[in-house]
Amino acid sequence: MPLEFYILVIPFCVIPVFLVSLDYLNKSADIKRKSYNVIDFDKFVKRKEEGDVVDSDIAKLLDIEKIAA
Repeated sequence: MPLEFYILVIPFCVIPVFLVSLDYLNKSADIKRKSYNVIDFDKFVKRKEEGDVVDSDIAKLLDIEKIAA
């Protein structure tokens, strides 16, 4: 009886602890990734070529079609 009990109970105790620890590691890694202040330079240059919201509003006020960044 004790052997069957251990074979049945141990996986149901170990697996949830393992899954919770994996979830914690995943969330902490996600928070760490978000904390990095990294700017994608290609996206930044492309957005500046098109002009951001402030540049677009200024261009509308001045009747200019495109603003060079």
